[in-house]
Amino acid sequence: MVGWLVREDRRGRRPVLERTQLAGMTVLRAGVPAPDALAQRKLERRLERAAELLCRAGVRRVLAQEGFAGWPLLEAAGLQRVSAAALCQALAAPLALAALKRQGIAPGQAAVSLAGTRVNRPLFQAAEQLCRHVRTLIVDAPAGGRELAGYLRCAYGAPVVEPEAGVTPHAVLCFAPAADVRGALKLFWAVPDLGALALGPPPGLECRTAEGLPLLALLWEEGRLDLANIQILEAN
Repeated sequence: MVGWLVREDRRGRRPVLERTQLAGMTVLRAGVPAPDALAQRKLERRLERAAELLCRAGVRRVLAQEGFAGWPLLEAAGLQRVSAAALCQALAAPLALAALKRQGIAPGQAAVSLAGTRVNRPLFQAAEQLCRHVRTLIVDAPAGGRELAGYLRCAYGAPVVEPEAGVTPHAVLCFAPAADVRGALKLFWAVPDLGALALGPPPGLECRTAEGLPLLALLWEEGRLDLANIQILEAN
């Protein structure tokens, strides 16, 4: 079960655990008494206590509120935030097209680079989708990249090149830290860096008490949200 850590403006010192529903999912909610005037050290002790209770209950992954700054404490206790990396990698092709649109560049006039240490399933799927839309696709993956480029050229007649071709991309999507380049969309962290883009829920699914991107990732992971229903927006 996934935990849900919520700061509460109430008296008391002890966190309270309860099973509850969040966007249609059953989660274990940890309500932490934390009024605005609470001293930092007291807040940390209460967060540590909440983390201990969640771990005892078998929780390993946690959602928190937007802007939550206590992740080091939770991680030290053995809890991890829900990662959105898999979701963002599954949306790599739509994100690339959205990045081009924001720049005012038509896909048929654009070069897009997919960078990773190896060709994994999300990179492969993004390449298959993009090669039919963009002018040039650059596959930058030491393990399997050359083979993927050859396959796409053969199967689709697509203009796919390797980094050695020297083509300058209009958008770069990185699937692994070792392949990171400046200005790229970084799709590999627990909270990926989407640059000027953001992901949003479909209408009616907004939630102000949990961080938006990890919540979307969990809903998708649980089969409660289709990729096609996730909005790609400009970041605020």
